[in-house]
Amino acid sequence: MANFIKFLFGKNTRSKRILPKVETLKIVVVEFVEYGNYGFGLAMTRLLQKNPSFNVRYFDEPFNKSFLNLQGRNFFDLVDAGNMILQKLNADVIVWGYQENENIRLNFQTANAYSDWDNVSSSILESLFVPAEYFEHINFFPEMLTNLITGIIAASISEQRIDLRHLKQKLLKGVINNFNNDGPSENGSLMYSPYVMNTVGLIYLSFSQKELSQKTFNTAKELFMNALSYKNQIMQNVHLGCIYKNLAQLYELALKQDLGGYWLLFREAITNYRTAQRYLDHYNYPYDFALISFKLSRLYFQYWKFSNDIQALRDAVYFLREAEKTYTQITFPELWSKIEGYLGFYLSLLGLFSKSNDISMLAIRSYKNKQQVYRKELYPVMWAKIQENIANVYYNIGKNMPSPLASCISSIAGTKKLLPRLSTTINRRLKSMKIKSCNRKFRLLTAVWTK
Repeated sequence: MANFIKFLFGKNTRSKRILPKVETLKIVVVEFVEYGNYGFGLAMTRLLQKNPSFNVRYFDEPFNKSFLNLQGRNFFDLVDAGNMILQKLNADVIVWGYQENENIRLNFQTANAYSDWDNVSSSILESLFVPAEYFEHINFFPEMLTNLITGIIAASISEQRIDLRHLKQKLLKGVINNFNNDGPSENGSLMYSPYVMNTVGLIYLSFSQKELSQKTFNTAKELFMNALSYKNQIMQNVHLGCIYKNLAQLYELALKQDLGGYWLLFREAITNYRTAQRYLDHYNYPYDFALISFKLSRLYFQYWKFSNDIQALRDAVYFLREAEKTYTQITFPELWSKIEGYLGFYLSLLGLFSKSNDISMLAIRSYKNKQQVYRKELYPVMWAKIQENIANVYYNIGKNMPSPLASCISSIAGTKKLLPRLSTTINRRLKSMKIKSCNRKFRLLTAVWTK
């Protein structure tokens, strides 16, 4: 009994108490670009360090930050500089600051800001304006502005970051609860209204991307529409483009989650995305333009499936081509291969329904482009599936023109070697190709497969 009591209450030197791991978001605040004053970035660092969910670092290494004006054709420099800092410091989010007159414009960057095509995304161009005087007296910084900054930082985290998904939802839920209790902002100036409303709408949108209720949809829609009603207070067209993009994302999310009114949701999502591209043009803001192009492509394809409008399928191909101009093989090999796969599929359908062998051959070229990334030696199964898609395109061409049949057989044979389970489908397909000039080749090929 004495030994048992000692075991319960005595010190155990053989084991250490394991504390639960605390989730934190790693944030880097880059010293702001401002005029006449210095240390606003350090003030922001101290403000964010008050949040126990944030692990904040201050970055003050000198480098040219002229790209932060968002007006010149130097957006690539902004993205590249941010990605290098994120990689160097192993951070999740960068906070940029830039002074415009008596205000500080805040922007937020993550490593995969433009690679998450399947979820609600936050652009680096999303801006929140704060009076510069607030950073001179950080202890009196408005609590609701701090709440807004916390919310947009959390909203900038991509859903692809599974390790941060729980923390993101926790932060967003806390921010929204504060909105419900106290209202979105204590600053009543009309100049800040569109940016505050856009930020709050984006927070609601990001929080609800897994389950969007009609009430949340109406709330976010009202916020974005009210933000657009203050066009005269918006300082640059790029900010107007962000609002239209977020409004389009809201309609697209409602479409995915079956809130009803499909034709209206299709029309509004497509219209607002295309309006956003007028302000976020390919020349100055290529990543935003390309991301919107990819989303438009998928919307037009879904619209084609509902309506059988062949022009919608052509539009889907067109916008994929636009995205392809930015997401190149050298800079984004995985995303480029994804685009090529979609292009191959869309072009194969377009070639089939328009009975154009030239378009079908473009589909084959896109599929072969995808195989440049998914090579046979490294990804044999994926390569074989792409090879089967190529064979299907050749088969459809062969219905109208006999000459590509040899290429079709070659593609099917390559697939058969890697995916034996397709043999039944392949044999059935071969039997349907009743062209006398190829009968001897089919018999020889079938004889080899049946061994």
